[in-house]
Amino acid sequence: MHSDDLSAFYKAIQELTSRTHRDYLLTLLFTGLRRREAAELQWPEVDFTERVIRLPAKRTKAGRRLDLPMTDFVRDLLVARRGLGDDGPFVFGADSRSRHIEEPKFPLQRVAEASGITVSAHDLRRTYVTIAENSDISPLALKALINHSLGKDVTSGYVQMTVDRLRAPAQRVCNRLKELCGIEEVPVERLGAHA
Repeated sequence: MHSDDLSAFYKAIQELTSRTHRDYLLTLLFTGLRRREAAELQWPEVDFTERVIRLPAKRTKAGRRLDLPMTDFVRDLLVARRGLGDDGPFVFGADSRSRHIEEPKFPLQRVAEASGITVSAHDLRRTYVTIAENSDISPLALKALINHSLGKDVTSGYVQMTVDRLRAPAQRVCNRLKELCGIEEVPVERLGAHA
């Protein structure tokens, strides 16, 4: 998806009637997670204290554990989802055999009808990667954020890509996505005392 399309795409997502579909698509866009990795995300894998999503190796395509730092946007989205009170194990629970969202074709079709922008779930991952690459983060940080191999060269083998090391790059990508989507920050003074 072109960066010029993100504002209309985001607006169309906001118009979806299913909050689960809205939150799921935004999670894909703002994390770069693969469709199944996000669909199968379980609450025990969401560490609000450390602000990390922890995917076990058995649930990633790469077969490597992924500790993904939560950006402000993703954390707020997940806190709001947790506040809905659904006691099921899945973040994106659904009335399906698996008990989680399975296929996002229907909500993506609705978004396409509203915005004229047709994308797949994997296109959201590609969009994340494109925005990340254009956000002046290191290639190694980008690879770590999307759980790609860091490569076989000697130098990359020395680099320790910890969650704390990835926080700033992840937030930089998030900030750029928010800007392109037209998401306005709410100034702290407008939040009031109960925020």
